[in-house]
Amino acid sequence: MKIVQSIILLTLCIFASPAFSERGKTLLTRFLDNTKTMTADFHQTLRSKAGEVIKESSGKFYLQRPGKFRWNYALPYEQQIVSDGDTIWVYDVDLKQVTVQKQNGTLSNTPMALIEGRLDLEQAFKVRELDNKDGIYRIELTSKSHDTDFNAIVVGVDKFGLRFMQLRDQFEQMTDIVFDSLHTNTVLASGLFVFIPPKGVDVFGG
Repeated sequence: MKIVQSIILLTLCIFASPAFSERGKTLLTRFLDNTKTMTADFHQTLRSKAGEVIKESSGKFYLQRPGKFRWNYALPYEQQIVSDGDTIWVYDVDLKQVTVQKQNGTLSNTPMALIEGRLDLEQAFKVRELDNKDGIYRIELTSKSHDTDFNAIVVGVDKFGLRFMQLRDQFEQMTDIVFDSLHTNTVLASGLFVFIPPKGVDVFGG
């Protein structure tokens, strides 16, 4: 299951200069240290190695650190990915199917594990500043573990928080997720991170 691969954009090409050296890392660290909750609209694009668009999707993202998140996909079809910190439910509405997995084994050594508060930035990744445009800083994260599905990870942050994530997988496919209408540290309903399979759906795993 490619939950995290469903997670990220922006290919900006301005080389780093001493003027913003370490600024992006500072903003990312601040986001990870100070953010308790996050809500945002997202647009996700999956591209082939040649750059062709394979799939586009969009919806709403919710995060409550540590460990809880929810992706509500609205387009091109409805899907819900919900975590209560221990278990992840993936609900394909049209197929009437729910897949259940334990969270620890699914998201270890991934960008999502970092964002949701399960990994330490310095311990898990080598951090390299790339560039800055319009106040958005791109930072490349290279996993220190070989147990990862991603060859390259790039995150974008500004003074408001996380703006995008970009991942290149072992098949050289690129997943971009861009966050808009971003809000942090607002009170979220606890029910957002509780999932009860609807009657009549098939449930796999668990």
